[in-house]
Amino acid sequence: MKKDRLIAGGIAGSIASITCDIVGIIYKSLGWTDRTFNDYATIILTYQVYSKEGIFGIILSMISHAAVCIIFGVIFAYMIMFTSSNYLYLKGLGYSLVIWLLLNTFGTILNLPLFRKMPLNVAYSTLSTALIYGFMVSLTLRIIDKKMHLL
Repeated sequence: MKKDRLIAGGIAGSIASITCDIVGIIYKSLGWTDRTFNDYATIILTYQVYSKEGIFGIILSMISHAAVCIIFGVIFAYMIMFTSSNYLYLKGLGYSLVIWLLLNTFGTILNLPLFRKMPLNVAYSTLSTALIYGFMVSLTLRIIDKKMHLL
């Protein structure tokens, strides 16, 4: 298989997005949070929460979330090219922590809905989901590397 960081990062980002969607749905169904990263993605892109508007809203929120995650996956795949694949999982966790911090900071600074007065349980659920994203991007890139020798 040919080396292609763009595609590998996109695949890693999309798989991580699906994983985060599943975890977010589980968190929401258990009552641990009242919002997921899908909601944050649609707030950032459209300034509205569509997931409460039925199946078509949920689909749009998942597409929005996937688009954001794919972009971050591609960025991570290229960042690894400039550093190394040593400590890949640790780098993935650090990368996702930075993303979590930046998105929350900009959401707060821009006074976006859902970012105002975020409850502690929501902050912890988004943090854990962000860390799962970083782990899954790293894991997927490691798996792709076995076929592509990408890293």
